[in-house]
Amino acid sequence: MFKTLRRYYWVTDMFIRRHGGIIVRTTLVVLAAVGALYFFNRYVPAPLQTIRIGRVGKYSLETLPPDIESKISVGLVKDNIDGSVTPGLAKSWTVSPDGKTYTFTLNHDLTWSDGSQVIPQDITYNFQDVQTTRGNGTVTFQLSEPFSPFYSAVSEPLLKNGRWGVGTYRVEGQQSYNGILQSVTLVGPDKLIYKFYPTESSALTAYQLGEVDKVEALSFVPSDLTKDSASHVATDSGDRKITVLFFNNNDSLLSAKSTRQALAYAIRDKTFGAERAISPIDSRSWAYNPLVKTYDYDAAHAKTLLAENIKDPSTVSLELKTTLPYLDEAESIASDWQTALGIQVNVKVVTTVSSDYQTLLADFTPPTDPDQYTMWHSTQPTNFTHVTDLKVDKLLEDGRRTLDPKLRKDIYLDFQRFLLEDCPAVFLFNSSSYTISRKPLF
Repeated sequence: MFKTLRRYYWVTDMFIRRHGGIIVRTTLVVLAAVGALYFFNRYVPAPLQTIRIGRVGKYSLETLPPDIESKISVGLVKDNIDGSVTPGLAKSWTVSPDGKTYTFTLNHDLTWSDGSQVIPQDITYNFQDVQTTRGNGTVTFQLSEPFSPFYSAVSEPLLKNGRWGVGTYRVEGQQSYNGILQSVTLVGPDKLIYKFYPTESSALTAYQLGEVDKVEALSFVPSDLTKDSASHVATDSGDRKITVLFFNNNDSLLSAKSTRQALAYAIRDKTFGAERAISPIDSRSWAYNPLVKTYDYDAAHAKTLLAENIKDPSTVSLELKTTLPYLDEAESIASDWQTALGIQVNVKVVTTVSSDYQTLLADFTPPTDPDQYTMWHSTQPTNFTHVTDLKVDKLLEDGRRTLDPKLRKDIYLDFQRFLLEDCPAVFLFNSSSYTISRKPLF
């Protein structure tokens, strides 16, 4: 064994004597390469993670959902739900005493994602009956009359040349068909490819086929996917959509306030396990009124109200339309009406919401500003319930013209009180949205 060790020693010694220089030089080169790689690695951009995201809806680049828009750009200001206004493209602003002239001073430290500075000529809101004047770093809007929700109007995100924003992400590409956006690619800290689908079912099918890695803003997730061990379902209550039972006030059966109120009182549980909503204004809003008629379940009172206009409930047939995610809730409401009032109710599932309905269970997203003139004023074609209430009309008109925050709040407190008394709709609960995504493999 000793001889063997000596033999290995001689062989090793001879090898080192003959090739020692090469070994040393090779070792130094390897160490230098490793050191350089370690040093320069911080300066080498890492490959962007690509995330394919499914969303439901028909959009253009100018009408993207707010959460996507906010990734790309901002408006002149940010109008917050608590009533505050914070800087966006504008760093400061002034309003004339008569409330008709708004002057915004731009933040010249901001640049569009193409590298150019934000200048007054880039501010291109298409307002009607508003005169726009661009000065040295300022944009002035001259209104024909006071309009208190104007901050909300100029909070809409702006894009330069329909593409460049000032957000964390920039638009790298888009695909459209017949004017409808099929996909849009955003590049920032990572690469986001949004793909748009007409229905939630088609978006979920795309997820199951591997076309997208996640689907956002879903109103529901099928039970088979919630049980899928490879998928993760997250709840997002940030939207604060409200699930509402709308009444068509033009319908001969529902034109009477007492009948609408009877149907409201006859719903046993209005929460369906979620947070109760009682008003069209978000409960986080500075203008929210918690002291409105809530129509808590009262079967006896419901029957009394119904009898004012309907003598034989068994002869009444009512259609309740809804979308698939709210089928269970719609059937529960129909059962309550049949049990408490004795009327016949036919529940019908529809794929799209239209104005052709008697009663409709669907989502409503309240705007940040409490102004809901287009939704409830009797003159508006977008008055979905066709409600006609002179007191509500007057309050909505005054709310738009009043600039004093305290007076304006009082107006909207009254607006909610009178609207709920007229009962053109029943506000049920704050609904959440869901995101389904694949769990990481490791």
